[in-house]
Amino acid sequence: MTASKPAFIALPGDGRTFMIGAHQVIEKITSEQSGGDYYVVQQISPPGAFVPPHIHTLEDEIVLVEEGEIEVHLGGALVKASAGTVLNFARRTYHGFRNVGAVPARTTWIITPGANFQAFFREVAKFPPGPPDFARLDELHSIHGITMPAPPS
Repeated sequence: MTASKPAFIALPGDGRTFMIGAHQVIEKITSEQSGGDYYVVQQISPPGAFVPPHIHTLEDEIVLVEEGEIEVHLGGALVKASAGTVLNFARRTYHGFRNVGAVPARTTWIITPGANFQAFFREVAKFPPGPPDFARLDELHSIHGITMPAPPS
């Protein structure tokens, strides 16, 4: 039987690296490489860095915490996740996180399907350093099916 997509190995040091705010992102498997099925990135988040709680309407995210400790908003709960924790951010689930540790947190993200989220990340990566252009960010959220509602009660 022949594989429908090429198999390959993404080695340490492989992949395009860019910044999303304070977070360093390394693309390990692009949506093109997976035939659009998924997008895999590693993320390094310095102490205090965060992603505000939000909802994806189009993607599921599986996150492996490899190093450090993050505080996770998931639904209405707030949970600490340390190395070895696996998180399932199913689409339409309120989620976000903050690095609450004293060292950078390293996480690996598998986002499925991959094309829309990869396009979102690549657009946000074009933002210059410093506070983001919130009007453009809101526009990108709308285009890519991301909402930032009030916390669930």
